Amino acid sequence: MNILLLESSSKNIEFAFSKSGEITILKKLDSESNADSLIYIIKQEFESANLDLSCLDVVSISNGPGSFTGLRISSAIAKGICFGLGCKLVEIPTLDIIAGKYSGEPGEKILTALVFSNSKTNEFYAADYSSKNGIISRISGYYIKKAEDFDAGNRIFLINDNDEQLKSFNFEVIGLKGISNIYSQLNLTNRYISENKYSDYKTSEPFYMKNFVPTK
Repeated sequence: MNILLLESSSKNIEFAFSKSGEITILKKLDSESNADSLIYIIKQEFESANLDLSCLDVVSISNGPGSFTGLRISSAIAKGICFGLGCKLVEIPTLDIIAGKYSGEPGEKILTALVFSNSKTNEFYAADYSSKNGIISRISGYYIKKAEDFDAGNRIFLINDNDEQLKSFNFEVIGLKGISNIYSQLNLTNRYISENKYSDYKTSEPFYMKNFVPTK
């Protein structure tokens, strides 16, 4: 199974190529690059590895919530590849990817993955997870909450980007910015493939922050 993984929901834009479960290309765009250059850099990396996009079976995208522009561009790239090459599409919620990067021992504490909404109300998009025997499982729906409304006593908060909005609160926060999202995304993608959870690229839309609808 050949998989292209696209992760442009945050400031650290990444993509990877996985063949038979092994990552053979992993690229993080530098600070001067943005999502607009993503397809060009993908093409360059594939050519350097003597690969052609026609070898792909699946395109996996981190589908938000996250950067409006980044999600829009990676979605367009994924849909174009699926249309042109007949690949299947997998969409992974970004909050699940963030939670999947955790490798500690939370004990009885709840893990809460966060994405800041960039709104004036100091709201976060969130979901709760448990960790047992190294397996992360989501135990809540996706929801929206202000920082001051969290019951923080029994939680560990997980966040990818800047945690400035949380510093005035007495929260236990783990910043995961320095850890690639790709490995967590690949694990979840393989799970989706095994469960035949593919998306229809014709109707697929990014999980835009402004359109975030709490779900179970």
